[in-house]
Order: sequence, then structure tokens, then C-alpha cells
Amino acid sequence: MKKLITLFFVFSLFVLSGCVAPFSSNFTGRSLGKGKIGLDGVAGLGEVEWGGFKLAYGMTSNLDIGLQIELLTLGLFGKYSFRNTIENGFSSAALFGLGATVNGMYVYTGPVLSYKMNFFEPYFVGRYNYVHYSETKDIWSGDAIEAGNYSYFQLTFGSILWISRKVGLNFELSTFSGTTGLLDFEGPIFLGGLKLRF
Repeated sequence: MKKLITLFFVFSLFVLSGCVAPFSSNFTGRSLGKGKIGLDGVAGLGEVEWGGFKLAYGMTSNLDIGLQIELLTLGLFGKYSFRNTIENGFSSAALFGLGATVNGMYVYTGPVLSYKMNFFEPYFVGRYNYVHYSETKDIWSGDAIEAGNYSYFQLTFGSILWISRKVGLNFELSTFSGTTGLLDFEGPIFLGGLKLRF
């Protein structure tokens, strides 16, 4: 019951705060590869529990595009790998995303670094998130939300345990600096997920 109350409280704060960018950053510096598909599921761990998923497609050997849905967000992203080590080694990429929420929009960008070592792949994502929302009525409470533009930084450290070439389990933690309106992020937020490659 305590977890349910905590989840409801945090969910209500997000709704009242308007717009946030997706919390999960489970990206690596490696591209999927041309014609390949990636499906990632993610869930919050600990006190705050929520879910989401990401569907990506390898447009070229270095460019992935996709759809990301999480909590109150729906958006598109692109990732370009500058150094794309498919088997073992260091990879780096640039990330860009944009999308909508219940009453606003978000944009994010930043670098992605990863190092694949056989079945283990640690990664780092540094994101700058910009959010905007117009004065609107909250769909649950009917209260007006003040319009605003907000930005914050998100630093994510994670790792993937590749069970096979096509299945991986990931864990990450994110810290935040900044604000999105009424909600100040203190973090860290812990996420776990499943990665499938086709």
C-alpha cells in the first residue's frame, strides 16, 4: 500500500508539474546497424515504479531513429554513432529527441559513450533537457497550470548484461540538476530493462 501511495503521489506531481522529458536513457554509443530493429522495455525500480518502451530502427550503419513512450511522454529520437564498434571496444554517439506530454513538449540532446566487453557493456549518457508547456487545464484535476519553459541536465550511468547477441538486461541510475516547473529533481532514479534485437 505504501508503494501505491508513493507512486500516486509522484505521478500526481508529474501531472501537476506539466511536462518532463523521458527518464530512461538506456542508449549505447553503438548503432543497431542498417535494417536492424531494437525493442527496449524499461521500468522504474525502488520507490517509484513506472514503465515505458523504445522501438528503434537502424536507418544506416551509424544512424538509428525511433519512438519512445514513457510515463506521460510520447516522442521520437535519433542517434548518430561517430565511433561505432560493433563487437568489442569503445563507441560514441550524439543523441537528439523531441516529443509531447499531457500538456506540453520536450526536446533533449547530448553525448552517449559506451564500451562493450563481450557480454558486458557499461554506458554513460549526458542529456540537456528543455521542456515547455502552455497554460492548460490538468486532465485529472481541471486545475490551470502556469505556462513555462524549463531546462535541466540529466547524467545517466548504466550497464547492459548481454545474455546473447539479441537479448540484454540493463540497469541504470540517473541524477538531475535543474527544474521542470513545480518539481525539482533530486534523484537518483533507478531503472531496469530488457533489450531485444532483431
